[in-house]
Amino acid sequence: MSAADPGLRRVAVHAGTTVVDLSLPAALPVAALIPPIIDVLGDRLERDTATGYHLCTPGGQLLASTTTLAHSDIHDGTVLVLSRSVPEPPAERHDDLAEAVSAMLGSAAPRPGRRTAALTGALAAGAVTAVGSGVLIRDALRAGAQHGATAGGAAAAGVIALLLAGIAHRIHRDPIAALTLSVIATVFVAVAGLLAVPGAPGIPHVMLAATAAAVTAVLGIRVTGCGIAPLTAIGGCATVIAVAALAGVMTAAPVYVIGSWAALASLGLLEVCGRMSIALAGLSPRLPPAIDHDDPDDLPPAEVLATKSIRAGKWLTSLLATFSGCAAVGAIVAALTTHRGVPLATTTAALLLLRARAHRHRTRWLLLVVSGIITGTTAFLTATTNWMQHGVRIAALTAILTAAALFLGFVAPGMSLSPVARRGIEALELAAWVAVAPLVCWTCGVFDAVRALDLI
Repeated sequence: MSAADPGLRRVAVHAGTTVVDLSLPAALPVAALIPPIIDVLGDRLERDTATGYHLCTPGGQLLASTTTLAHSDIHDGTVLVLSRSVPEPPAERHDDLAEAVSAMLGSAAPRPGRRTAALTGALAAGAVTAVGSGVLIRDALRAGAQHGATAGGAAAAGVIALLLAGIAHRIHRDPIAALTLSVIATVFVAVAGLLAVPGAPGIPHVMLAATAAAVTAVLGIRVTGCGIAPLTAIGGCATVIAVAALAGVMTAAPVYVIGSWAALASLGLLEVCGRMSIALAGLSPRLPPAIDHDDPDDLPPAEVLATKSIRAGKWLTSLLATFSGCAAVGAIVAALTTHRGVPLATTTAALLLLRARAHRHRTRWLLLVVSGIITGTTAFLTATTNWMQHGVRIAALTAILTAAALFLGFVAPGMSLSPVARRGIEALELAAWVAVAPLVCWTCGVFDAVRALDLI
């Protein structure tokens, strides 16, 4: 035993699937013990001249080759592992400085992979489609122009793109290509709907274009089976725009009135996105009379709950994208068509930015922030076009807004707000919510209409 011979350590050495019990001298360095251990293992250990061996504990801590078992605190009954490590290749040497620099930069710089190439192609295709669609829409603004053939060509391109999207995902299993082609098909069909209505572009043209885009987005989901969240967001935005345009056609209301009320409705629906996503995913509570909550067999399985939770997250992202985008579009339309819409656009931008605080998910946070920034920038641009004679005010306001953006982007994330500051931000958001409805009424001229009534 060790008490009779303290110079030995009785240990179990594991080498792959082989285990041997050995008595090793406690005073010899670990480097001197490894060759005898390899000899004992014999043919049961794969030999490799380019491999170095190490002794380590099961926890992964290597025993230094210069230390002994006694210094490493190894006792009787300890389990050791004989591990192998491939030595690093020698550093490549170059006789020419330029060759060395080129080799270093080439090994350090990441090379574009297949996914990068696919994303680049998708962005290029989207950019070309957007530019071409913009040219077609600009051509539609010309009075007296006939676009029957152009609308047919755009519709045919949309149908072909939709069919190719189904082939890309169902056969080639390429979701990026399928989503890109689905979005391109939606754009082409929307342009075809815009050009199909004769006459100068107006609200009826927008209604048909939005309806066609919504239908194409839904078909894209059914045909490809991928890109559900972005296509649902596109279809939702198109549906809201189509409903707003239908209201404009039926009431003959001005464009800024439609945009203002659409922004107000979208902001209201933005607050119930969470409950809507829970209901759409099937997570809303249902209490049948015969359910027994104490019986685990009556509760949904964990796999079903996980699937529904993921589905609810996707629905929430899609709904946030839909209503934040519609609120931004409505406020921007109101600001571009009447100067009274600038305060509404500013308030909408503030609400979208403040609402982003409630979301920790990066995509949802980014959707709200981008919508708020675009809306606020449009409001600022529209307001400054009427202040061209006040250059000092424009410069001062630009500097203030730039400083605020830098502060919120670089300084605020690292700050820990006090409870008073948090309550102040919540009060500011509540005040913005209270001000939205009166601003919409003022933008639409409701107060002027009521004032003009002779009620006495």
